[in-house]
Parts: sequence; structure tokens; C-alpha cells
Amino acid sequence: MRERRRHIRVETPILVEFPNPTTMKTERSFTQDVSAAGMRFPTPMKLQIGQELPLTLQLPFQDAPMHATGEVMWIREIARIGGPQYEVGVRFRWIEDPDRQRLTRHITTLFRNTT
Repeated sequence: MRERRRHIRVETPILVEFPNPTTMKTERSFTQDVSAAGMRFPTPMKLQIGQELPLTLQLPFQDAPMHATGEVMWIREIARIGGPQYEVGVRFRWIEDPDRQRLTRHITTLFRNTT
């Protein structure tokens, strides 16, 4: 199978926060992998494909959070023990250029250190 991704994707835990669409309380998770174009993370919430999410990302060892808008591209159930758990693929629809550059530098540094 041919890889369709155009961006380097690395496995790294980045704190991601987004509002629960039902309660508007802040949900938190850590990415399983991330690229300049999107990310994958687990959540107990069943989000909808096409749903837009305001996102706050916190890179390790950096003070300033990054803000983005993501679109849910896919979702799959990964566990049911103790309640459902889902894995979500999100594409960045909007992210400020300085934040995208910070994210790209972080990903590039991690990629270089693993190869």
C-alpha cells in the first residue's frame, strides 16, 4: 500500500485540549502522533467525522500554547472496557504561521533524533 501522507509524522505526546461539544468542558488528551497537517489522539468522546474542533496544543518544555482549528477526518473505537474509547484523526484547518513553524521545528527535531 502506498503512503498518501505528504508530511513527516512522528510519534510524540503533545498535550491537546478541546471543548466537549455537549458540555463545553475542556477535554484533555495526548497525541499519539502528529505532523504539520494533523494529529491522532485517543478520547472517550465519540466525535463526528467533519466536526470542527478548536484546539490548544502544548509542546513539551515550551510555555506558549498553540491554537488551531481541526477537522475530524476519521474515528474508530479502540476499547470498551470501562467505557468506550476512541482514536481520532484530525486535520488542521487553521493554525497561525508562527505556530505551524514551531510545530514543524519540533517534528523535524524529533524526526532527526529517531533516524
